[in-house]
This record gives sequence, C-alpha cells and structure tokens, in this order.
Amino acid sequence: MIWKELNTGLYPWDLHDEGVERILDNLKSTVGCNAVYMTALMHYEKRPLHDNYYPHNPIRKRYLAEDAVAYWKPHPEMYKDSRIKPATSQRDFLKDTDWVKVLVDAAKKHDMKVGIAISHTPMNTDRGLKEFQDSIQRDVYGNLLPARVVGQKNSFHAQQLCWNSPDARIYIQSLFRDIATHYEVDMCQVSNFLFHGGYPALHSLLGVTLGGCFCEYCEREAAKKGLDWKAIKRTVRRFADIVMRNSLEANEDWLLLQRGDSSDLMMLLENPEIFQWLRFRCESITNYFKELSEAIHDARPGIDFRFNTNWRQAEYIGLDMTQVAPYVDSIRSTNYEEQTGDEQFVLDKGKWLSNLRRQVGEQKTIIPCIAPRGKATVDLIKKGIKLLALNGADGLSFAFYDGATKQNLQAIKEGMEEAGVTLASAQ
Repeated sequence: MIWKELNTGLYPWDLHDEGVERILDNLKSTVGCNAVYMTALMHYEKRPLHDNYYPHNPIRKRYLAEDAVAYWKPHPEMYKDSRIKPATSQRDFLKDTDWVKVLVDAAKKHDMKVGIAISHTPMNTDRGLKEFQDSIQRDVYGNLLPARVVGQKNSFHAQQLCWNSPDARIYIQSLFRDIATHYEVDMCQVSNFLFHGGYPALHSLLGVTLGGCFCEYCEREAAKKGLDWKAIKRTVRRFADIVMRNSLEANEDWLLLQRGDSSDLMMLLENPEIFQWLRFRCESITNYFKELSEAIHDARPGIDFRFNTNWRQAEYIGLDMTQVAPYVDSIRSTNYEEQTGDEQFVLDKGKWLSNLRRQVGEQKTIIPCIAPRGKATVDLIKKGIKLLALNGADGLSFAFYDGATKQNLQAIKEGMEEAGVTLASAQ
C-alpha cells in the first residue's frame, strides 16, 4: 500500500523549546514524516493534553496555551473588511517571532510539505462576551453557547461562532487568506467547531434541541429559504423543555417518553420542524465551506484545503459530508482511540473511516489519525495503523509530536513497515 502523506501537528512553543531543526530531524529519521503542520491559531488548552507532563520537552513540564491567539504576524490589509481582527500572542518568548515563517522555511529546507491549521475556537471567551456576542451561537432560550456547566471544564464558554454570521465568516476567510497569500504553505486545515450539537447523551434525537443556533443571523437566513422560523423555534423549544424537564408538565412528558420506545424516525415524522431545522443547519455549514474554499483557493490556487473533522456523529453539528466534500481537497479524521488504551476502541476505528469513504467517494483523500499519547502502547499503535491501511486510508496523521514518547514514535515507522505501507515520496 502506498500512502501520500505521513504528518504530525506542532505548536509554536514546541519550536521554541526543542528547536525546529531538531524536531524536523527527529520526525524524518525516527518516524519517516514527509509533511508537517503547525496550529497557527490555537484554542485554550493544556499541553500535553492527555499526560501530566511532556516526555521530551527540555524547557518545561507542561504548557497552558493562550486563548485563541495568532502565532504569525497578521497583515492588517487582509482584515480591512473584517470587523473581527486576530489577537496575537502576549507571551514574551513567542510574541516577537513569526512562527509560521519559522516552520515554513525549515520544512522547505528539509524537503517536507508544510501546512497550518486554524483550531477549534478562533476567538476567545472574553472577546465573545464583550465585543462580539452577536456572532456567537445561541440556544433556543437565547443563551450563548457553549453554556457554563457546573462540574465541567468551561474553557470554551461563549466561543462557538455562528457560521451564519457574516462577521464570523469574513473573519475566518481573512485568517486563511492572510496565511495563504503571504506564506508558501502547501496545506491549510480548518478545525473549527461547527454548530453546537446539544446533548445527545440525554436523548439520541431530542438532545440536539439544546444545541445551536437560534441567533438573529440564523433567523435571517431561514427567512431567505422560506422557512417558518417561529414554528421551528416553537417546536424545538417544546422538546428542549422536555429534555431539560423545565416544568411539571415537561417532566411528565419526559417520563412518558422514557416509558415508551418511539423511534427517532417517528419523532421526525410527527415533528417535521425538527428535520427542517437540522437540514437548515447542514445547508448553512455547506455554504460556509463553499465560501471558505473559494477564499483560500483564490489566495493560493492549487493549495490543499483540508477539513479536520473532529466528530464521528457529524449529524449533530450540522455536517453533511456528502455535501461538503466537493469543497475540500482532503479530510483529516481525528479518531484518537489509541490514547484510551482500549483495544476494542482501536479495532472499531475502521467504522468511522468507512463512513467517511461512503460519504466522500473513492477519489477524495482521507488522512486518518492515530494517537501515540496517553495510554497508547506500541501494540495498539501498530494495530491502529494496520487497520487504517486495510480500510483504505490515503495517509496518516499522528496526534501529536509533543506528547509522544520516543518508543511510540518509533512504533509508527515500524507499524507502517509491518503493514506493508510505503510513502509515495519514497517510491
């Protein structure tokens, strides 16, 4: 089997702490990577994500990333039409360096493909609450999403942009246009959260009624499509009340629902407004990808516009891959089951890949993932690689260099050899 690409993601503090030359040398010699990318705008997160401390960082034990800041030098002229401007790093050891340029220059010297990613939440909570509430998703009650939940991590509160907001769409397009115009990147990867998916754990269908979005821009777009937004909102609100058990009546309806076994299909037939809303969300996301694809390819024709799909149950977030596929050049699927240490989870990885292949066809490039971090073992890494190879993967991305031990990095190269996989660049 021949794969097009073997890559991993890096962060600016990785480049600072370990040195870009050392990292790229390690990736080529230990793993065999022919591509690398950097998260150029990162969400609020602790690194390494699934371990207490770094396994090979010589400077620090862990790192708490700033919330949604850019790690390049944004060009102001690229944001003249954008109400939202990118925030930049304020950390002394990062703020004076253009880290996209650092990686691009080094990768080219190492004969590696190079890309960037814009991560899940491209605007922080503080700005979302103070300056741009109108561009943040809202639930059917008008609450900003994600809402704060007692006892859970709330680092993404009020950060989920609505992709029916013109300001949100122009902002993301401007970020990618800026990088694609000014840097010789081979790939641009979008990883944004799409629509808030509600809480399907509460109910496989009705849990989504607690998601988004019901902002003013969604209402405007729905009107353009001739949808009865008031009727949709009334029906969604009714079932959101039931799932939340917001009244004695709603609680009785919830208990009745639990005593029965009505299917999701039955609920949709009885309440067509729910399906109308779900379809509207999918159409909105497809339009978002269409416009973003046009902006990126206009800035750099021939670039690989990659979608990093983070959600196996994409229907809950407004994603219909059959409709989005024509607007992206490749797909990275973030199935990180090795990090759980559970062999059965790893053996189930092929299901997500098969679902994607059914949706996008044989010709679309899919770069699935493994995670050599957390509870991952050499055996699970090798099994994950073999399973992906047998299920028609076009390459491999591993998450991530910062949390992978040397033993697990070596296991990636060994796993590919044992699975009979070679890279196209090695032919």
